[in-house]
Amino acid sequence: MAVSNPTAQAFQKRERPAVRINYASFESRVAAGTLDLLVLFIIASLLVTVGSLVVLISSDFERTDPSSTSINIFWGCVGLIPPALLLYLFVSFAWKGQTVGAAVMQLMVIRSDGRPLGVLGAMARVIGLLAYALIVAAGVIAAYALRGSTAQAAAAVGVAFFLTAAGFLWAAVDRHRRTLQDRIAGTIVVRIE
Repeated sequence: MAVSNPTAQAFQKRERPAVRINYASFESRVAAGTLDLLVLFIIASLLVTVGSLVVLISSDFERTDPSSTSINIFWGCVGLIPPALLLYLFVSFAWKGQTVGAAVMQLMVIRSDGRPLGVLGAMARVIGLLAYALIVAAGVIAAYALRGSTAQAAAAVGVAFFLTAAGFLWAAVDRHRRTLQDRIAGTIVVRIE
């Protein structure tokens, strides 16, 4: 026997409207990624430039040998490149769910359930991106281990780069346009309207 409850009936009538998600196209993701590579290159270049200027000033514009402190500062700046790049990606994803390239292309990274990434989602996304570095590093290590045979070493590097490219190209055939890092982090990239 069904109990007639006006509050329950009103609640059942107010169902959430269906939301249509506009997944980012593969082409727009490639364009955003290309712009982001440019930003990452600029960050790395600025760090190398700062280190180089310290060495140049320390050497009195190449009139004397640079001090060991300036050389250490240079290598410190070079060593800061990977953390600076990861920090750029993490802050971009955690703050707005967009990198510079994604903002230009009007894309946003969100969780698969439609909520914003937040700090944990941004960390998962960056870890997903690090999976590519891990694959390439494994290929380089395998190539070093197989350095006695040029063909085997080349095959190891080739397989690593193929797997990395396949992780990105996955978005071209996936129904939700997800790449490997999207699957690892549980995210999707959508077009902002």
